[in-house]
Amino acid sequence: MTKVSDFSIEVPAKWVLTGEHSVLRGKRALAFPHAALNLKLSYQNKKEFSITANPFQSQIKSLVGRSLEYLKLPESAFHSGEIDIQSQIPIGAGLGSSAALCVAIARLVLWKTQTDTEAWIPLATHLEDVFHGKSSGMDVNVIALGQPIEFSMDSKAKPLFDLERLPRFELYDSGVRGHTRDCVEKVKHWQSQNLHLTSRYDEQMDSATDTAHRGLLEFQRNPRLGEDLIAEAMNQAQNCFETWGLLTPELIGQKHELLKQGALAVKLTGAGLGGFWVALWRSASRALDKSN
Repeated sequence: MTKVSDFSIEVPAKWVLTGEHSVLRGKRALAFPHAALNLKLSYQNKKEFSITANPFQSQIKSLVGRSLEYLKLPESAFHSGEIDIQSQIPIGAGLGSSAALCVAIARLVLWKTQTDTEAWIPLATHLEDVFHGKSSGMDVNVIALGQPIEFSMDSKAKPLFDLERLPRFELYDSGVRGHTRDCVEKVKHWQSQNLHLTSRYDEQMDSATDTAHRGLLEFQRNPRLGEDLIAEAMNQAQNCFETWGLLTPELIGQKHELLKQGALAVKLTGAGLGGFWVALWRSASRALDKSN
């Protein structure tokens, strides 16, 4: 679970197996916390209001103000103190850097104003709209809950409690950075030019989510069959990314290099046009880390 103590909070990064973009149109997605990278926020009660934030220095005051407005509280409810934020989560890498910040800020403001902490996920989702236009809430939910989830905008987060073990997923930095808002607009433009194909690829991504979920469950009993199903799902999802125009020639070259090295399947995680690759490798299973 996410660790909270007095004036500090630590939240993980995230990665997505299937469902990006189509989740904005009501389809399902599978998302996982990535505990190896995190964002830490600490707060001290002082008379002056000071902020030290790497790399979000310019956004913090406006996010605090947006939080107070959402909660219908006056600015005087949070006008002092020292906020320190340090993030290991790279921006534009598909790992939820902005969502992690919004989760941490939401929890801090609710604590500071003694407001109902049950509101932290809706508040954090409201804050993430600043970064992405209209947030699905998926990144916020998986980061706030700190465990694998199936997510849809209708049903919200469903924790995947049945997973005791995960296959060997490895994340690799492409070295290229993309911006979620730009990727969302690119997909919208593709859809406007291909109206007869729009629902087909949303359904393909949703089918990939279904196949991946079945594969994860099968992996608990029969690892090899589970890996084959997950690889099939990843290939389906990656095909959607390529159809939507979310890969450059450089990224396609990286994908083929990972496959040449023996990966069963490779897909980008996040919005596209850069960020991290998720590669699935054939190997013995590993225990699912449930310490977050």
